[in-house]
Amino acid sequence: MLVTVWRHGESGTAPRDRDRALTAKGADALNKAVLRFQDTLEEKSLPSVSGVLTSPWLRTRQTAEILGVALKVSPREEGWLAPSAAVADAAPIFESPVEHLLLVSHQPLVSELLWYWLDSRSLAPLAPGGRASLWIADHGQGLGTLVSSEVNI
Repeated sequence: MLVTVWRHGESGTAPRDRDRALTAKGADALNKAVLRFQDTLEEKSLPSVSGVLTSPWLRTRQTAEILGVALKVSPREEGWLAPSAAVADAAPIFESPVEHLLLVSHQPLVSELLWYWLDSRSLAPLAPGGRASLWIADHGQGLGTLVSSEVNI
């Protein structure tokens, strides 16, 4: 399965962390990043995104909506992608029949997932709007192979 892990775009402030919205700059950067991502998929003959899962927090839902519109996939909220999630919570995605799944979440989970699947911390932590795509055989440490990344947008 191809899994793309995407950190939410740049967000502003709010009284509650879960209510922080994307900034105009963050939304603009995501719109540009998803076009580059589509080019990468085409250039590397990678499968199109067939599912988008997102944290229920506002900035991730807004990020997933921008990505979903461009990729023509409706995002689905998943509580396990919230900031308090753990790497082990991702195991059920490998029961999914989709060929390319995109996960939209927060730090530290996005980088922890990548480091776990790669069994390495050589990939820089994802900045807001950053992403990485991996071929992953199954949910297990070191079972992923990096195929593309853009850790800073």
